[in-house]
Amino acid sequence: MLAHFLKLILRLTSVTTLPLAHRIGSFFGWLLIALPNNSKKIAKKNIALCFPELNSAAQKKLLQDSLFESGKTLAEMGIIWLANSERVLSMINAIEGKEHLEKAIEQHKGVLLAMPHIGSWELINLYVARHYPVTSLYKPPHIEALDDIIKQARQRTGATLVPTDTSGVRAVSKALKNGEVIVILPDQQPYLHHKNGVFANFFGTAAYSMTLMSKLAAKLDSEIVYAYARRQSEGKGFTLVFTPAAENKNKQDIQHSVELMNKDIEKVIRDCPTQYQWTYKRFKARPEGCERFY
Repeated sequence: MLAHFLKLILRLTSVTTLPLAHRIGSFFGWLLIALPNNSKKIAKKNIALCFPELNSAAQKKLLQDSLFESGKTLAEMGIIWLANSERVLSMINAIEGKEHLEKAIEQHKGVLLAMPHIGSWELINLYVARHYPVTSLYKPPHIEALDDIIKQARQRTGATLVPTDTSGVRAVSKALKNGEVIVILPDQQPYLHHKNGVFANFFGTAAYSMTLMSKLAAKLDSEIVYAYARRQSEGKGFTLVFTPAAENKNKQDIQHSVELMNKDIEKVIRDCPTQYQWTYKRFKARPEGCERFY
């Protein structure tokens, strides 16, 4: 029942204008603010952990603004996933730092395009895959019925999706050796029992963080570029932002490399904090003996 309802909502919102979708999203955000819900609790805790320097009023303002943006993220997804790709890409009306991506591609060592969950991250994949060979790691959604929709959506401008397992990592390595762009979500918590992460500082708190990007960059000497799609006000469109990574290819010290990765992610988030996905349980895994947050 839930899957059918979500598909209906996606199809209905896919034919709306972006300003209307964002007005609908603002209403969703208002509901998240007004009603008791886990998303608000998680976001409130994350913001308190990551911005202890803000007073309670400023934290509350950031929480409310972020929930409005979360609502917009949900409401625009029908357009991003199901609308004609040309229509979707036409919503990009500004690009900042594209020269960083182009310079990285010109090195012919492969590019790790790191996309934290800021703004409309799905839009980045569509844009880059239209212009360059792209391979992206893909984990099926919890709602199985949405799997085909998401895969078709992400592949419709030319991206290749590979699973988040050993075969996928091999495919990613091969693509990097061929000079392709690899899309990776660096702020996702890896599976703790797979031991493919380390605890590293993130906004002053230990967060279980992926080692994959650091290992690939060190092994293949690939370039790392961060990217996000900043949502403009009043449904006017999106600004794509590309920014270079700090040097984090330390082959001898993966821990240090991951710490630098998290600092890069922090820097990007601070540029657009209201549009970050604070509703994600980023600190779900905790070092042994440490306080649970959720």
